[in-house]
Parts: sequence; structure tokens; C-alpha cells
Amino acid sequence: MIAMLFCLTAPVIAEPAKVIRYPRLSAIADPHGDYILELLQLAIQYSGQPFQLVPNSDPMQQARAIYEMVSGLGGIDVMWTMTTDEREAQLIPIRVPIDKGLIGWRIPLLTQTNAELFCDIKSIQELSRFSAGQEFDWPDVRILKANHLPVETSTSYEPLFRMLKAGRFDYFPRSIFEINKELEIHQDLNLHIDKYIVLHYPSALYFFVTPREPKMAKALQNGFEEMIKNGSFEKTFQKHLGSAIKKANIKQRIVIELKNPLLKTDKAPFNRPELWYRPEAK
Repeated sequence: MIAMLFCLTAPVIAEPAKVIRYPRLSAIADPHGDYILELLQLAIQYSGQPFQLVPNSDPMQQARAIYEMVSGLGGIDVMWTMTTDEREAQLIPIRVPIDKGLIGWRIPLLTQTNAELFCDIKSIQELSRFSAGQEFDWPDVRILKANHLPVETSTSYEPLFRMLKAGRFDYFPRSIFEINKELEIHQDLNLHIDKYIVLHYPSALYFFVTPREPKMAKALQNGFEEMIKNGSFEKTFQKHLGSAIKKANIKQRIVIELKNPLLKTDKAPFNRPELWYRPEAK
């Protein structure tokens, strides 16, 4: 009898995709959340790693999200926020300005009755007569104060629009890519986008990764570099934010330059001009 030998090979079972947990988006607090998530999905696609994006259960403020990422048992792996030296020390920054620096170009949101408030403003000194509104944990609070501009704060984002309407402060400086959607969302308040000035300080919106996941950070960095190389980063940026840049009409505004003491500019990729928005000269 000839013995029949059978070699049984165990089936190959693919490892489940590693989960990336991110703060749940709010359509109001994150009016361009669709852009942010599309970028993150593309970065994962071009990273070559099988990550799966999963939102946390409830929206959270920036300070809480950072705590969750720093904590050894935190529930957040990736977030997007304005970069500062402190945040870059706490977390792993992906130093690609996903907004091309637009977070540092700020147009005042006003009430209709104050539509001409800044028609003659041409300097920080003149602007310092008026108070700005911001959420208490935003880096902008310290930036504005460092430039001797008065600031009133709120414990959360949404009340700021009604505080502006009620005259608790004079203006709400919003980034180029935020202000139009915010005006639309809050049309019942009859607010107004200033047409005379724009505040500018060097800054950027980065993705940050928890220090618990350095390999994840490296993979996402590689994904972004591939997106920049193949043009998908610029294409996605223009698709989502190109119209906001046109509406801002920066070349017709007085630019008020502010210093940003929260960011050492030698760390930011300013040597890569393709990653930054630059307005046309007047």
C-alpha cells in the first residue's frame, strides 16, 4: 500500500486594520471637516498601511483631545489643530500645513451695525482700540495678547457668535477657510464679513499623532509626502478651499502683521514654498 501524504496548509488570515481614533467632527465647529477627513484618508491610502479611521463617541474641545493623546490610555490617536511649540513637544507633528497656512490669515467677523468699524484701520496700534473674541483654549488668545490686542474669551466655540452679536466684544477674527461657512451657518444673527483688513501671523494647521504611535506618525508623514509629490495634496486643497481664497480678496485688504510667540519658525517647513499660501501683491 502506498501511503498518501497530504500537506495541510493553514489559511492565511489577514491582520485586522489598525484603528486610528480621531475627535468626532461637528458640522458647526469643523465647517471644513469634509476636507480634513479626505486628506487623512488620502494620507492613509498613500502610506501603504491598512489603517481604519474611527471617530470617538462625542465631539470634544482641543484641550481635552490633547489630554487624551498625551495620556497613556487615552482614546484619541490623531487630531488636527494649530501648531505651537508646546503642542509639538507634547505630540508628534506631521509638519505638512494642511491649510497651507490659511489658519494664520484672519478676517474679522462683525455685526452689521459695525460693518464700517475697520474702514480706517491700518496698524496694530489702531486695531488695539477694539476687542476680539476667542475660545479660551485656542492659541490665538495668547497670540493676540502678545501683540497687545484685547481679547474676550468663551469656554466653548458656539457661544462666541452670540457674544459678538450682543456686543461682548467688537470682532471675531476667523481664518479665510472658516469665515464664509460660519456666516452661512449663523445667518440668523445677521453678521457681516469685514472687507477692509486681514490679520496675519505665521502659523499652520497640522495633524498631530499621539506619542504612543510613532510608527503611525511615520506612515502618515510618508503618505503626505507622496500626496505632495503626485499632486493630490494641491488638487484636494484647491477643490475644498480655492473658492474661500478667492472670496477673501486678500490683495484688496490692509494686511496687519502680528508676531506669533508660540511658534519657532525654524521648525516649520517655510523652505518649501509649495506648501504655503501666498497672496498676490497689490
